Amino acid sequence: MTTFELTFRPGVTTQVEVDERNLLFYAVHRAPGALPDQATVVDAALDHPGGTEKLEDLLAPEDRVVIIVDDITRPTPTAKILPVILARLAQVGIPDKAVLIFMALGTHRPMTRDELRVKLGDDVLTRYRVINRDYRDGDFVDLGTTASGIPIEVNREIINADFRIAIGNIVPHITSGWGGGSKIILPGVCSQKTVDRMHYAACLMQPVLDVLGVRDNQARVEMDDIAGKIGLDFIVNTVLDENQRMVGVFAGHYVAAHRAAVALAQEVMVVPIPKLADIVIASAYPCHFDYWQGIKPYVFTHLAVREGGVLIFLLDGSEGLSGDAPAHDKTMRTYLPLSFAEQVAAVERGEVSDVAGMNVPLYHAMVRGRVQRTICVTHHLAPRDLDVLAFDSAPDVQTALERAYDLMGREATVGIIPFGGETLTRVV
Repeated sequence: MTTFELTFRPGVTTQVEVDERNLLFYAVHRAPGALPDQATVVDAALDHPGGTEKLEDLLAPEDRVVIIVDDITRPTPTAKILPVILARLAQVGIPDKAVLIFMALGTHRPMTRDELRVKLGDDVLTRYRVINRDYRDGDFVDLGTTASGIPIEVNREIINADFRIAIGNIVPHITSGWGGGSKIILPGVCSQKTVDRMHYAACLMQPVLDVLGVRDNQARVEMDDIAGKIGLDFIVNTVLDENQRMVGVFAGHYVAAHRAAVALAQEVMVVPIPKLADIVIASAYPCHFDYWQGIKPYVFTHLAVREGGVLIFLLDGSEGLSGDAPAHDKTMRTYLPLSFAEQVAAVERGEVSDVAGMNVPLYHAMVRGRVQRTICVTHHLAPRDLDVLAFDSAPDVQTALERAYDLMGREATVGIIPFGGETLTRVV
């Protein structure tokens, strides 16, 4: 027997024992080489941007600058990146009052003061104006539509700036293939109308398992289109390891720099496996807050388990079903139990007012039938939450594994994904 440790959330772990004859793979991130110097890696990226001139050569002292930042659900080390960028703005002669920090929340709840302090750092939080508000609030500018007809409505504060910088992180994503790049604009800083249409359209554009880990998918084309229309001038994107150390930092044009970042992320986060397993044990960490985030690792695990297999899914769920995006809770509970066709029909009939909230039910319905059973081990999801997800429950991972063996046989192969929120697998 081999004992494996799995993380529910930082500081809360569990263990499972698996017989060596059953173990097919243990999918952990790959190390592409020596870590860069963490103290200088951001400066090095800014000194050698991809697809643009250096940041300070693009700016003028009179520019009004907006820095767009992702929220606390993303591990982007913003507090380490912002001071380096702000120092360069100061060198150009741009005063603090001409700089706005805009939290790109998408449909997530506004961040708490403590979360902002962790994300931005005390100095930034006290020196600069910060916008941190619900996506349904604000003044939006109509910029027409994308090629596929998605309306483009962007926060006026973003449009009014002379220069736009976005800070983000590259991880696998169910809608856009990878995070980072232009995704911070849509859904990050767009109106409910735009977010609704984009989330829904993305669910219908391509099968979700064909999008995972693919940079140039149909949803990304739409996101790049919108970023181009508003004039996203410069990005800084990180690739992190499992310990949130910067494996690489990429700065420059929102397409060129993003492509380079994704190439490294693929080396780190796409793990080769010999074949699909009968049983997969996967932790949702670091997407462990709720199922609004947990849908990502749940979908990711379907790249590792065979059809008709069993998933054992660890989700801490401290914020319940959709505490990170409470505006969608009613939609989630109403439509998660339905089939994909029933969900689409409800939207097309016009009965769904919260169309963005259909994103998770639609993705959930796309994949849940691939496996015969999902057994969830959770600390906080309530029985009614598990019911709408159609998940079984088990008190611990070892018990869940024994139940999986009962279903699949004692010779069943087992795969383990300890960092499921940021890991993809690929059969080689």
